[in-house]
Amino acid sequence: MSMPDTSVPRRLLLGSTAAAAAGGLLTGFGAGRMRAQAATTEQAPTGPGFRSFHGQYQSGIIDDQQQHAVFVGWDLNWREGSKKQQLQALLQMLSDDAARLMSGRGVLADTEPEMALPPSELTLTVGLGQSLLDVTGYGKVGAMPAFAGDELKEQYPQSDLLIQFCSQDPTVLHHAVRAVSKNLRELTSQRFVQTGFMRPMPGKETFRNLFGQVDGINNPADQVREQAVFGDGQNSWIPNGTTLALRRFEMDLDRWDEVDVAGRDFALGRRQSDGSPLSGSSIDDAVDLSAENELGLPSIAANAHVALAKPGHGGETIHRRGYNFDDGQHSGLLFASYQRDARSSFIPVQHRLAAADALNTWLTPVGSALYAILPGIAEGGYLGQQLFG
Repeated sequence: MSMPDTSVPRRLLLGSTAAAAAGGLLTGFGAGRMRAQAATTEQAPTGPGFRSFHGQYQSGIIDDQQQHAVFVGWDLNWREGSKKQQLQALLQMLSDDAARLMSGRGVLADTEPEMALPPSELTLTVGLGQSLLDVTGYGKVGAMPAFAGDELKEQYPQSDLLIQFCSQDPTVLHHAVRAVSKNLRELTSQRFVQTGFMRPMPGKETFRNLFGQVDGINNPADQVREQAVFGDGQNSWIPNGTTLALRRFEMDLDRWDEVDVAGRDFALGRRQSDGSPLSGSSIDDAVDLSAENELGLPSIAANAHVALAKPGHGGETIHRRGYNFDDGQHSGLLFASYQRDARSSFIPVQHRLAAADALNTWLTPVGSALYAILPGIAEGGYLGQQLFG
C-alpha cells in the first residue's frame, strides 16, 4: 500500500480527513499534523516587528495593542465523518498559517508571500464558540445573553470560529486576513468581517474613541491583568486560556455633536479634555463615587458610564482591547473585552451599563458574541491541542 500524499491542497484538508476516516486512514489529519509541526518547529525570527507565535498565552491579548485590527468569524462546513477530527485538522492548519504569517512568511501556496514581510507586529488570536467546544466535549463558556437596548444585526452574529488579526500595518493585515480566508474558503462559511483602528496616546495604553473620549483608562496591568484575563488555571475554562466578549456599538455622532462639554463629561463621568474623573484632577486619579462637588452633589452621577462600569469586586475586572470603526455608513466602537470568565465579570457589568448608562442615548449595540480563546502552545504543538487529549 502506498503512502498517502501529504501535498493535498490545504483547503481540502477537512474533506480528505473525513474520507480517510471512513476508510480507517486519516490522510488529512496526518497531513495537517505534519504541516503544523513543520511550521511551528522552524526557527522563527525575533526582534522589532515580530511577535512570537509560541508561548504560554496566545499573542494579541495582553501584549501591547496594535493600531489596526480585523475580527473575522466563520461557521464550519461539516463533511461526513468525525466532526472532532475535522476540527482538529482545521486547528492544525490554522496553527501552520499563523506561525508562518507571524514570522514574516506566506502561508503554503501563498500567491503574495512578499506581503508578509515585515510582519509589523502581526498577531493572530484564535477563539472558538461554544458550538465547537461542544464538538470536542471540553470546556464551557456559554453564550452571550441578550442585553437591554440590543438592536443586533444579522451580519454581526455569533460564529463557530473567530480570529482576531492585529498589526501595525494595514497592508500586512489585509494580506494575512486574505491568505487565511482563502485557505478556509471551502471548509467554512464566513459570517462577518469587522475592521477597527486606534491611535495610542503618547506613552500610554489609551486612545481616543470617536466620541473624542479617552478610552482604555484603568485597564488592569501586570499581574493583576494576567490574573483577570487568565486566572490561576483553576477558575478559567482551560489553563492559560481566556474568553473574548466582542460587542459592536454604533455611535450617533450627529446627535453627540449637539451635546456641550459639560453634558459630555457628565454622561461619561470623566473630562473629555484629558480623561480625568470628575472626582479628581488627573487621568490617573481613582474614580471616587463618594466625592461631592461645590454644591454638595455627587461629583459623578450614579448613571454616569464610569460609575456603572466600575468593578463591584475584583472578580469583575476585565481587560479592554477596543477599536474604533467606520464602515462608510456607520461609525462606532468594537468593544473587545478579555476576561477569564465572562459570566462573572463582563456580563454582569454589561447588564448594569445596558440598563442605565447615560451614554446609551448615543450608542446602539448591533453585534454581540462570546468566544473561548485557546491557550498558547509550545514549539511543535498546535492551537487547541489540549482539547483532543
